[in-house]
Amino acid sequence: MSSVLTFSRCSRLPRISPLLKFSRAHSALRIRNYSNFSRGPPRYVRFGAEGPSEGPRNPWDFRNWDRPKKVFAGLGTFAVGYYIFHLEQVPETGRWRFMDISPNYEAMLAEVSHEQLLQEFKGKVLPPNHPLTKHIRRVVTRILDANNLGTLEAPEMNARALSGKDIWSGGEPDRIPPEVGGKEWHLFVVNDDSTVNAMASFGNIVVFTGILPVAKDENGLAAVLGHEIGHAVARHASERYSSAKVFILLAMVLDVLGIPFSGFLARVLYDLPNSRTQEFEADKIGLRLSSRACFDPEAIPEMFSRLGRLEQATSGGRVDFLATHPASEKRSKAMREMLPEAYAVQAASPMCGSTADHMAQFRDTWLGGLKPDRMSEVRWS
Repeated sequence: MSSVLTFSRCSRLPRISPLLKFSRAHSALRIRNYSNFSRGPPRYVRFGAEGPSEGPRNPWDFRNWDRPKKVFAGLGTFAVGYYIFHLEQVPETGRWRFMDISPNYEAMLAEVSHEQLLQEFKGKVLPPNHPLTKHIRRVVTRILDANNLGTLEAPEMNARALSGKDIWSGGEPDRIPPEVGGKEWHLFVVNDDSTVNAMASFGNIVVFTGILPVAKDENGLAAVLGHEIGHAVARHASERYSSAKVFILLAMVLDVLGIPFSGFLARVLYDLPNSRTQEFEADKIGLRLSSRACFDPEAIPEMFSRLGRLEQATSGGRVDFLATHPASEKRSKAMREMLPEAYAVQAASPMCGSTADHMAQFRDTWLGGLKPDRMSEVRWS
């Protein structure tokens, strides 16, 4: 019997009605609507070590900064605010500067400076009864009195047998230096003919005997002392202390950023120009101080001319932008341009009644009838 192979017909799958298809599509749409992604064109999302990134971030948005950057920005903002808060104008000239030295700290610096001077010039300070000390003291006292800057310390003899020479110690310093409200100055006349210099800071006035030939006479000495006292009145020493803090902070910041700090560039671009600015400023203040004390203003440019000739004879040529002081020829020219103001200050000084004839001649020659209070100041760029 032959067997017949038969294939049974598979049962048909039930047909899906159009209504059911619509219902399933509608359900898928509803599920898609609850997705976190908005409907729209496809976007490229990059996945990295820190997860997905949605494109470049705004570098100025502090919300995107990491913790070190926020700390650094906070410190920078504080430093800028601190600098701006401690900006002030020099009362005598109106120049803006950074100054954050307190009077109490200046008092401490004055005391330390006084002790250092006593040790440095031990055995070289002329006593108060020496003719040169008396001469210099007379000029200093006249400048201080005329400008209401205080008084010199009372002369006291403290002779000590040190290397066969006497030394005047000058006693204990006043607590508050004259620059910030004190009233007592200390004078040191150093017997050193090889040093052509004088200086004044924190209430201490130091005059080396080597400057006396350049000063030539009492009026020239007043020009030198007026300039040095001008440094003290403008608090230039404290200003340099303040500027040093800025350089230290700048060096630290550059070190953190990996940028080498060039001390030479900082000195050439900031320190030396600022030093020359202070010297010009002290020239201007000193001219007013000595003129108000009835010393001849004409002696100031003449003194700088003599100093310039001495510099040329001893050191030869110089590079101005590498020097701490302006060229003496420039200073002499600037002082000569300010002579009208100097004579006007002298005319207004109550101490200068004996110079009325000289002032009358000056007004005829220089002012030409112009009133002193209508004159403009000479300023340096």
